[in-house]
Amino acid sequence: TAEAPLVNTTSGSLGSLVSEQSVADLPLNGRNYIDLTFLQPGISKNQNMTSGGTFVGSWFSSNGAPLRSNTYMLDGAVMGNFLGGSASSIANTTLGIEGIREWRVVTNTFSAEYGLTMGSQMAIVTKSGTYSFHGSVFEYLRNSAMDARNFANQTQTGPQSPLRRNNFGVSVGGPVKKERVFFFATYEGLRERRGISQIAPVISDECRQEPVPTGCAFDSAGNPVTTISALVKPVLALIPTTNLPTAPGNPLGQFAYSFTQPTTEDYGQGRIDVTISASDTLFGRYTHDETQQVRPLLFPGFVTD
Repeated sequence: TAEAPLVNTTSGSLGSLVSEQSVADLPLNGRNYIDLTFLQPGISKNQNMTSGGTFVGSWFSSNGAPLRSNTYMLDGAVMGNFLGGSASSIANTTLGIEGIREWRVVTNTFSAEYGLTMGSQMAIVTKSGTYSFHGSVFEYLRNSAMDARNFANQTQTGPQSPLRRNNFGVSVGGPVKKERVFFFATYEGLRERRGISQIAPVISDECRQEPVPTGCAFDSAGNPVTTISALVKPVLALIPTTNLPTAPGNPLGQFAYSFTQPTTEDYGQGRIDVTISASDTLFGRYTHDETQQVRPLLFPGFVTD
């Protein structure tokens, strides 16, 4: 007979389990599996988009706990960074969905098997090989040629800001030795070229002339400067001139330029499972993720790599 399972009356913990099929089918922007956490009640998202390599990725508060109060475990091993965040790359991604069999987050009054933090416990289990061979190949594409114009660019007559994003990969698993040894491997790559517009404050064309107009420059005593020092002229030549309209008498103008920001990420994971006996199994897993992103600074030629 089929009966509904009894409610667990011995535990007050709250959590959610996402199966392998759900992980594969849920629409995740950027394929970041950490974003599955935001489907749970009591989770408040805090997105960091800074240039520092330690504050990247998706941060969140669980039921009001601090952002650093969440534990992330992959096959039982803690994988958070030293600041208490998730193991995200500089591209704000946590790739590897293709290698996840099960994902669970416990957000309240967890049992003694968990610990370390008071916010939430995220437990992820990786896929293993099966008795037969299975695999997948995928490609996700975003391209500005298929996008509508950004709302802020409606008055521009030029082309849409370029964006080319390719998220691709492959996975395969199966037996190495029948009923004894199994393997599973996955690779995922990210290639993105994003157009970014920068506007920097520069010295106006009016204030570059000699004699220097009143209000443009002053010496250490506060007196107006009328000539440009011979030491300053070579430095002044390195600062871009304005290419946007400047109000008369304003010592500061604006210089706008575009930059194509490249992002390259390669993620790989392999797992071997060995069945020793009916009651003993052994597995080993290796995960590697390498990312490079070049971001523009205020002026052309200066970047953060």
